[in-house]
Amino acid sequence: MFAPKPGVLRATTAALNGIDNLLRIPEEGKGTWDPVKDSQVHYDYIILGGGSAGCVVASRLAEDPNVKVLVLEAGYSDEITSSMTPAMFILNVDSANDWQFKTTAQVHADGRIMKQPRGKLLGGTSSINAMMYHRGPASDYDEWESFGNPGWSYKECLPYFKKSEGFNDPDLPTNHHKGPLTNRERKVKYETHDPEYHGREGPWQVSFHNLYSSSEGFIRANIAEGVKFNKDFNGESTMGVNRIQTFIQRDAVRSSLSRAFLRSKEIVPGGGKRGTIRVVYGAEVRRVLVQMKKGVKMAYGAEFVDHKNVLRRVTAAREVLLCGGAFGSPHILLASGIGPSPQPGIPHIHTLPGVGVNLADHLGLGIVYRTRNRCDTGQSHIVFGRALASFLKYKIGGTGPLSSQIGEAVNFVRLEEFAPDFVAREKANGTYQERASGPNSPHIEVIFASAYIRQHATIMPTDTKNYFTILALLMNPCSSGTVRIAPKKTKSAKAGTPEFETVVDPNYFSDPFDVRVMAESLKFIRRLARRMNEDPELGARECYPGEREVPDQDDTKLQGYVRRCAESYYHPTSTCRMGPSSDALAVVDNRLNVHGVDRLRVIDASVMPKLPAAHTCAPTVMIAERASDFIKEDWQDPVARTAEKTAARL
Repeated sequence: MFAPKPGVLRATTAALNGIDNLLRIPEEGKGTWDPVKDSQVHYDYIILGGGSAGCVVASRLAEDPNVKVLVLEAGYSDEITSSMTPAMFILNVDSANDWQFKTTAQVHADGRIMKQPRGKLLGGTSSINAMMYHRGPASDYDEWESFGNPGWSYKECLPYFKKSEGFNDPDLPTNHHKGPLTNRERKVKYETHDPEYHGREGPWQVSFHNLYSSSEGFIRANIAEGVKFNKDFNGESTMGVNRIQTFIQRDAVRSSLSRAFLRSKEIVPGGGKRGTIRVVYGAEVRRVLVQMKKGVKMAYGAEFVDHKNVLRRVTAAREVLLCGGAFGSPHILLASGIGPSPQPGIPHIHTLPGVGVNLADHLGLGIVYRTRNRCDTGQSHIVFGRALASFLKYKIGGTGPLSSQIGEAVNFVRLEEFAPDFVAREKANGTYQERASGPNSPHIEVIFASAYIRQHATIMPTDTKNYFTILALLMNPCSSGTVRIAPKKTKSAKAGTPEFETVVDPNYFSDPFDVRVMAESLKFIRRLARRMNEDPELGARECYPGEREVPDQDDTKLQGYVRRCAESYYHPTSTCRMGPSSDALAVVDNRLNVHGVDRLRVIDASVMPKLPAAHTCAPTVMIAERASDFIKEDWQDPVARTAEKTAARL
């Protein structure tokens, strides 16, 4: 047996995806632009981006049988091996399914240019991420409301979290119509949940699947260290330790938002009791079209470049719905002349200073450990001698290592719990910053990954030994950045409009408090690892970065390691934040209408007023569910539409 190189794994994965694409039967209603047929159809709504939010909004709006919805998606189908198979998610980074965004050189992060993976396929990042279903603390949403966004308290958001969710009760028998479809090994002790907080009838499946014994050991180590066991991270409290709930189907296939909301023929293309949906692949949006009508700036369509690089124009009878994500949505607004100031070569339509600012993200940093050979980890199944067996086990029965999404167990903790001396010292120095929304909102998430994880798994061990990684994520960063656009250096021959690239500058670690918090988190990780090392079934010998090279007692070296090695953990938000018109940096109102431009909304993670202490996929879906109801209500109520137009003049 020998360990495969990262390049070999990625090449093999690309080949499997290619086979999937060749063998796939074309789906009615989904495909590239057909200039003959598609040009003849008139749509009520145009959705710019078929990512997490776009899939939800399209499906919900088409519940009205009189509605026609067009979804413009730059990527293609997510019915491919690397997306469907939970353990293969990391192999989508730097692939054709990834936008492959990079940051500018990060001055405060050792000058690095850092990867920013985002999904470029139907389902968006929900089709390539780690499938962790976590909403965050209730106080985060109450804080959103306190920023001047009525209707966004946790009490009002909870029904929308539950609406999309199809929670798979692990206690249901296999003969139940919603029972398990695999013979996975149950770990009843860690499958606790609070039914009051979960929906069961929604299309987005949430479940428990694989749990390595090493993940169980991590939970035990936390409890020994004084971290409380949490029955349900999505229940009454998000604090403590347990396994994470995942959006994986009963058959162990990823439940992406594409698969959950746009899979069946009854939905796409739809018809009959439902409206119709057309999903166009290979469609890169250039700009939103805006006109002045009776003194009101009004969106009426969009321009995009199709799969043949031909510029196309489509119009919407009702609204244009921007669902491009925290990078894509501000890019499209800026390219449309909506933003802080005029852009070179772009007619300026409307001034909104907040477009592209307030970028926030969860940075993470790990320590890699060597464990005993008898310890069960995902790493032990990557070697070629076992990989084929694992693949067959998954394909035939939906069980085994490939049904794991790697980051199976986590804790959510506050600084005063694991670093009280640090908190006291910072407060005494007047440098402590409280960014959490309340006493039940965590400062740090610690993730146990049952594999060797460095630089988005682009670095792997050369041996076949057993490894795991413990990672800390900064939940409430003080640093924030921007998304801008710049003219592309190379331009397409056929496309007739200016082309721009997305310039992402998260400004990581511009506030040194973030660095100090991350350094303290590394010390906490090591305490947990020492507990794990005492377990005869586990073992935990640090192999990277190494305590000798980066000792706990040397804050300078700890902080240097943080700046050199921290990476994005894929949760960018807030670049088109929600807020009242009195907020100079707000881009949308509390019903997600763009301030000053009628019939244009932004619906995705970019509207979050503040980065939640959560894995942002679930909050994004909740936002999309709410937006869908807002749109339906507004078009059923002409008075509301008139009021909206009046506001757009302001």
